[in-house]
Amino acid sequence: MRRLARNLMLLGGLAGAPSSARADDPAPAPLVDPSYELGIGDVLRVDVVTDPEMSGSLPVGSDGTVDLPVAGRVKVVGYTLDGAKEQIEAHLKDGYLKNPQVTLSVLKLVSKILKVTGGVATPGEYPMTSHHFLVSQLLVRSGGLVDPSTPTAEVWRDVAGQREVIPVDVVALSRGERAADLELIPGDTLVVPPAQQIFVDGNVQKPGGYMFRDGTTLSMAVAAAGGTNGTALTTKVKLIRGEEQQIVNLHRVLKGLDADVMLRPGDHVYIPESPI
Repeated sequence: MRRLARNLMLLGGLAGAPSSARADDPAPAPLVDPSYELGIGDVLRVDVVTDPEMSGSLPVGSDGTVDLPVAGRVKVVGYTLDGAKEQIEAHLKDGYLKNPQVTLSVLKLVSKILKVTGGVATPGEYPMTSHHFLVSQLLVRSGGLVDPSTPTAEVWRDVAGQREVIPVDVVALSRGERAADLELIPGDTLVVPPAQQIFVDGNVQKPGGYMFRDGTTLSMAVAAAGGTNGTALTTKVKLIRGEEQQIVNLHRVLKGLDADVMLRPGDHVYIPESPI
């Protein structure tokens, strides 16, 4: 429960914030939970302290073994790092070294991969670093939700060649409800709906796309874009909605003389330049 609470605190702190890391950036050696079970393709660093010639960076082969220099193959698939270390030491004791001392670490994880798509800071592929890996952990790993108000997501899971879609109640997850924090399995894809946007363009300080939330008005959108600049023609603001256009007198709206206009996802607000 403490882990879930910590993940949700991080998730809340990261939601909507930009991330300096990308999912495809070169990553440092992963921090692996003691419960993680090694799989085919994972790359290990094996250091035999008592005989460095037997050390090396070794991939786990398709037969589930690593090929130790001089000493040959040892099965490690399905073992934790501690279990694999014991396997290697037992193998070395059997005719190679009297009292082998081995240190073992993971350089790269490729056997158990999860995917995240949609409305997170850094969509992409992420390795499972523990035997039990939860939706909240994957959201934190991928930088958090772009839109903190996202209500639902889905986990896509292939079962016997068939796609199973498992709903995720993000609202319940944010409340710390443990039952909503689905345990993931290798190959799962977490699909988060992309954040809905509105667009503000023309004579504003920061033109661009902005997150839409229920209740967003035209004046709020302009304020989010830093407000108008000195050359803006605020009496003839153009609201573009699909193929329809509407002229809004923002000057009167801001003075309280006209009602503000409620926006919808995808709306485009254009502030023209004054001819004077």
